[in-house]
Amino acid sequence: MANYKARLRPLLVIVFVPLVFLCLNGLTLAFSKSEIIHFDFRTQYAAGYMVRTGDGHRLYDYDENRRVQSEKVGPSELALPFIHLAYEALLYVPFSLLTYQSAYYWFLLINVLVLVWCYQMLRPHLSSLVEVWVYLPAAILGCFLPVTMALLQGQSSILLLAIVILVGVRLERGQDAWAGFFLGLSCTKFQYAVPIALLFLVWRRWRFVGGFAISAAFVAAISVCVTGITGLMSYAHLLGSMSAHFSSQNGMYLGIRPELMPNLRGLIYGLGGGASRTTNLITFILSIAVFLWAAIKPPSLPLALLTAFLVSYHSTFTDATLLIVPITIGLAAFLQNSTGTGLIAATCAIVFVAPAPLLLAGVRFHLLAVPILCLFCLWDLVSPTIKTAHAMQDTHAAV
Repeated sequence: MANYKARLRPLLVIVFVPLVFLCLNGLTLAFSKSEIIHFDFRTQYAAGYMVRTGDGHRLYDYDENRRVQSEKVGPSELALPFIHLAYEALLYVPFSLLTYQSAYYWFLLINVLVLVWCYQMLRPHLSSLVEVWVYLPAAILGCFLPVTMALLQGQSSILLLAIVILVGVRLERGQDAWAGFFLGLSCTKFQYAVPIALLFLVWRRWRFVGGFAISAAFVAAISVCVTGITGLMSYAHLLGSMSAHFSSQNGMYLGIRPELMPNLRGLIYGLGGGASRTTNLITFILSIAVFLWAAIKPPSLPLALLTAFLVSYHSTFTDATLLIVPITIGLAAFLQNSTGTGLIAATCAIVFVAPAPLLLAGVRFHLLAVPILCLFCLWDLVSPTIKTAHAMQDTHAAV
């Protein structure tokens, strides 16, 4: 096996060199003043400013968002609306005290530091990757294109990744209640948190679900305090425009492009040429099928994460940062001589590399859902004998 690992190193270098070049080339845009005013961080910055100045009740008012973004960030005919629960806006209040440019760079620095923290939390589980190439774990985190885009756009996806890894750490320690509690803190993107919590409910992990319920109720209450009932109703209307009443016109208005979503919705939307009753029905049926398939499997955080990512109705390419967890676990399982994980390792490698060619092929990110779906279907091949201390694979009996 040692010789086999040694033979992998030249191949890894060949793969990572162009990825490093692509990621570094993308990050150079962060030093262009004319570019950063159009990044997603303009939304968070404006949200923090609105909450700080007492306009939290107008957090989901499109016209108000456009006015604030144009005045405080840079002129634009369209706004990028704030579409997360209001408690996340509190995170950006301190940044709103700075100029937009300064706030962007400070948030970029914090994202880098959080990414380093993610690496430190994952490091004990990735010893087999280090045996292949000492830089492999760091290269996986640093050269995954969604991570680069999250850094560049000023998205909160890396913070979300840190929470998910923290959930895994608590699970492996048998602290289900704390694991669920930390997951509830990620309800800013509830399209991922809720499916994961539902799977753990089906798996009868009561303490996990209880911890989730407590923190989810807490952040929901904070959100209502920030926006008030009026703001809450505006948020409900916004969610309707993004889902049940979605149209291509709404998509342009809200800056939402389903064909860029690497989930089931994005895949069916992209292949079907747009939204229709047929594509919506197919998406719904496939989402139910994926969830039910996962529900009959042994409890597993990586499996729950893959499920949530696929069935999430709204997703962004930067949120594919979360796939770092199953990618690293799948590769580590293969390198630990686990039976039947070679196909898993190959699929993980495809998921890792695919974003780059999909970007160069015309930003066809919806096609990333295909290898993700394959990884989901093959996850059973990860040996159940792998301890959670090495792979975060939670296979304990229900509490």
